[in-house]
Amino acid sequence: MSWFSRHAASIEALAAMATAALALAALIGVKIQLDEADRLQRQQSAREAFRAHLALAATLPDFAAPADECRLLHSDRGGAYSAFVDHLLYSAEQMLSVSEGWETSFLDLFEPHRTYLCSDESQGGETEETAALLARFRASTCAEIPACD
Repeated sequence: MSWFSRHAASIEALAAMATAALALAALIGVKIQLDEADRLQRQQSAREAFRAHLALAATLPDFAAPADECRLLHSDRGGAYSAFVDHLLYSAEQMLSVSEGWETSFLDLFEPHRTYLCSDESQGGETEETAALLARFRASTCAEIPACD
């Protein structure tokens, strides 16, 4: 009887364990790949949302830096302006959820829209990061901003 015949049961058990370990490693590898693909997709989506907002700002400079927010809000373009600022908030939500270090940039971008962002009509932020950023902005800015008549 050969060595293989005598140890066949042990060899089969080791082979089964090695197969199970390889299957587990493959599952872990697939999970890591899927998580990385999701992370990259969310980053790409956030960059695209921010680029889209920058394109809007370039084509609508009177919305990007309004001369008189109150007049703009109460004009026939008020809804479009609100949507413009809401798109800025959406861009912030997307970017802040995937990348750090954007808070100061978005605080600067919020500044020309302080009257709207301090009003009751403004959104509160859908994500924890954006809600915290808006709360910080409002705490430092809104006390000194008069409401629109």
